[in-house]
Amino acid sequence: ELIHTTNMGDDEAEYKVMYDGDEAETNWISKEGKATVTYADGSTFAGTFDAEKLKQGAGVYTWMGAGEDDEDPKPKAVYEGEYVDGIKSGRGKMTFPNGDVYDGSWANNKMEGEGTYTYKATGDIYSGTFAAGKKSGEGRYEFGADQSQMVGTWVDGAITTGSWELKGAGVYTGAFKNGKPSGEGGFKFTSGIEQAGTYVAKKEGDEDDEDAPVTITWDGTPVFSTA
Repeated sequence: ELIHTTNMGDDEAEYKVMYDGDEAETNWISKEGKATVTYADGSTFAGTFDAEKLKQGAGVYTWMGAGEDDEDPKPKAVYEGEYVDGIKSGRGKMTFPNGDVYDGSWANNKMEGEGTYTYKATGDIYSGTFAAGKKSGEGRYEFGADQSQMVGTWVDGAITTGSWELKGAGVYTGAFKNGKPSGEGGFKFTSGIEQAGTYVAKKEGDEDDEDAPVTITWDGTPVFSTA
């Protein structure tokens, strides 16, 4: 599924600068210290600049977007966290234009390391590790609709192996493909019944039709109870 882009630009050409303790604005980063920068579109950065005039340490960058009709610009995204040499690195929280929120570690302006990503539209939550802005490594994905969870190993943003915990029903353990169970695996139901089997992908209609819908069905072996 889509994770909103994290490499939003935050260095615009025209801006005004007000240093803490100063009485007059400037139109350039003139020295190290704490300052608030206001860009031409209304976006702002409040934080610390070093002797090389780069953002360092804790800061808050607020991106502004056009309001409706004649309304004033409104905040469309906010990053509150750490910077290293002018880029987002360390601990930080990002609220994206679509309302999604990421709270965790950053490196080179991308989500990197441990973090939690919350999807506003669905209430889904992913908690785990990221690499280069994508889910990668061990993680847990909880669906807001039914509180079912996928727990396992993620590669390039998709789970590849692990378990799918269906609230009130049971647990599937096995392989995944494109975020769905695929291949050999097993179910353990809340009743204690276990079933091994295979998820098989079948095309509906013409097998040669690349756009034909695909259905995934469970082909299970005879069941037995552990109770």
